[in-house]
Amino acid sequence: MEISNVSDDNLLKEISRRFEEKQASIAEMEFMTKKLLTLNEKNQNSQEVKSKFLSLIKNEFNNPMSSLLNIVSMMIKKSDDEKISTLSDMMKKELLKLDFSLKNIFCASEIEAGEIANYYSVVDIKEIFDETIEYFSPIIEEKSLTLEYKSKCDEKIIADSQKLDMIFLNLISNACEYSYPDAKVLVTLFCDEKEYIIEVQDEGEGVYAEHTKNIYNRFAHFETGKTRSTAGLGLGLSVTRGMVEALGGTIDNIKGDEKTIFIVTIKKVDDKEINLSTGFGSNEFIFDDSDGMVEF
Repeated sequence: MEISNVSDDNLLKEISRRFEEKQASIAEMEFMTKKLLTLNEKNQNSQEVKSKFLSLIKNEFNNPMSSLLNIVSMMIKKSDDEKISTLSDMMKKELLKLDFSLKNIFCASEIEAGEIANYYSVVDIKEIFDETIEYFSPIIEEKSLTLEYKSKCDEKIIADSQKLDMIFLNLISNACEYSYPDAKVLVTLFCDEKEYIIEVQDEGEGVYAEHTKNIYNRFAHFETGKTRSTAGLGLGLSVTRGMVEALGGTIDNIKGDEKTIFIVTIKKVDDKEINLSTGFGSNEFIFDDSDGMVEF
């Protein structure tokens, strides 16, 4: 139909109809925007509750766990009764396993919640290594393992000490669990202009080629049972990857003849950034009501 053949009344009706459709669309958009804002507010409140809950639970578990470990360690050192010493030693081993599992559970929950900001400070890698060795002394002694540390650069670096602690705990735990008895675990620190490289090498059955990438998935289990006595939670390497990526780094592994090397690279941080914190992995979305912008 040509426009010249349309009457003024029909033309006005068509304009009115289209105007009403536009108004209906605007009303629908306003309704959806309000709904999204409400959902966003609920999501933010949920994230806050989750963060507070995680913090509360961590304190509720970590404080008594530390106390129990200290008490058991004192009992082992000061008791002259062989039975009490033996039982105390068994208690310490089980408490350490529980403590290590809780550490990984809390870290995995924080990664999932997006609560994984970096807090930079000067960190002594050798001190973290020594503390890790002390932490896993029961399995090291049980399997007669030798742990050696080598550094090719300055051992004091700028990083997040808690994340490095979890990286060392998980990689050295894996190395001890999967190494053959009387084997050696070697930890080496390298660096270049842009990165720190941490290598953890064990002597054991190694990671099979088909599992090389999947081992970093949460709850993954691929052990053959030749060197490891317990199944574990399957969180260690997924948590390690989360910690490494939060520090702007990568993790990989290579397999040789009866040895596996895990290679962690961590981005160097400038001295000027030592007081800065960086968020990672946040799945929170924010709607800015003032200008309609959306941030992820």
